[in-house]
Amino acid sequence: MKFAVTTLLFVLACRTAPAPVPASLPVTPASSVAVAPAALSDWPVVLTNAAKAAEAGEFERADRILITHGLQHEGTGQAVDAALWRAIFAADPLNPRFQYSERLGLLDAAIAAGAQGPRAVEARVMRRLIEAADSMSAVLGTIRTNSEQRVRAREEELRKLTDELDRTTAELERIKKRLGPRPPTP
Repeated sequence: MKFAVTTLLFVLACRTAPAPVPASLPVTPASSVAVAPAALSDWPVVLTNAAKAAEAGEFERADRILITHGLQHEGTGQAVDAALWRAIFAADPLNPRFQYSERLGLLDAAIAAGAQGPRAVEARVMRRLIEAADSMSAVLGTIRTNSEQRVRAREEELRKLTDELDRTTAELERIKKRLGPRPPTP
């Protein structure tokens, strides 16, 4: 899991990094280049901190980090990314904080926030995976419940048969005593 998260963070960091300028293009003077605010460059650090918190099982802390970042960058691609990562961490089976409907709600919010953005496809795939996992979980729950009911029914039947055997054994002992040797009559 740790390797997967690290790899995913690396891939996302690479995707959000600006593309290098080919040598054949003219170089624009530094004074006319729009410099990205420092706040935009903190996303990889924020995501890394949230991922470390989630990996350590501190899902609430990871969620707070992402919520704060999303609110600070509302309406930007980073807010969409923060919403998607909140949903991803919420979908972690080790995260007891979120229920199925809340997980889907977070993904729906991420999809709505970046409806046509690059993360919308990822969010829709994640939503389908969560739906499939929930379906499998429901099936397993049904199988487990049915199995437990069968075990209880067998145990009850075994208890009844044991009680009946005990009663029959006791009755046979009483019959043996009645049919046993009679004392001589005087």
